[in-house]
Amino acid sequence: MSLPQELIQYLKDPGLFFAMGLVVIVALVSMFQGLKLEKDLFVAAIRGFIQLSAVGFILSWVFSFESLWIVVLVLLSMSLWASFIARDRGQGISHVFWIVWVALLLSTALTLSLLVVGRAVHAEAKVLIPLGGMILGNAMNGAGLTLNRLKMEMELRRSQILVCLSLGASPRQALQDILESVLRASLIPAVDTMKALGVIFMPGMMAGMIIAGQSPLLAVRYQIIVMFMLLASTALTNLIVLILGYRQFFTPHLQLKNPSS
Repeated sequence: MSLPQELIQYLKDPGLFFAMGLVVIVALVSMFQGLKLEKDLFVAAIRGFIQLSAVGFILSWVFSFESLWIVVLVLLSMSLWASFIARDRGQGISHVFWIVWVALLLSTALTLSLLVVGRAVHAEAKVLIPLGGMILGNAMNGAGLTLNRLKMEMELRRSQILVCLSLGASPRQALQDILESVLRASLIPAVDTMKALGVIFMPGMMAGMIIAGQSPLLAVRYQIIVMFMLLASTALTNLIVLILGYRQFFTPHLQLKNPSS
């Protein structure tokens, strides 16, 4: 089926518009209660619909090439955009964009490579791009949380760090407790998700495959792969961001920079 025919078929799907009706219900409740959320709800819903629809048709075009170079270019573009978003959480940290980009590239490349080598997934555009997008999205959020928490800890515990440095500790030794605390806090969402997996909620990918008619066991297999993939890539990204990020608070002479520097 050609893309124009797919577009017509897509827009004729009544299920999409009935789903939008759920947003209308919430907007009506907001209107009657005087909450003034209806404008934001409609803008977010329409924007999300347009963006996801555009991505869907772009991916249909990309998948038709079946080229790994296309996959690399798409993932590079996504990683750049993710780095621009995550860097806002690290405003004031030197080279924050490059720190996030390196962390995202390394974690995404390593995770996808291991999955392909281990034959957990196939090296196809229709597999690698969605999985890469999931990795980058979760890793981006993790990097943002890590940077934000690192900045806060460095400000709150500046006096403690200065005391440790004055006693002869290296920057890494002075910040060891802080780095452990930041890394542990940044992984709480991922760890809690793993603990609740299958007991409290059924993840989207698993639910989607089951609704599409796939075997529940096959859906569970892919969901387990995805959850382990996301946990590992997020942890690796956060660790790289921390290792590269904390160094930006010190001068080449291993002195703690002034807050305004």
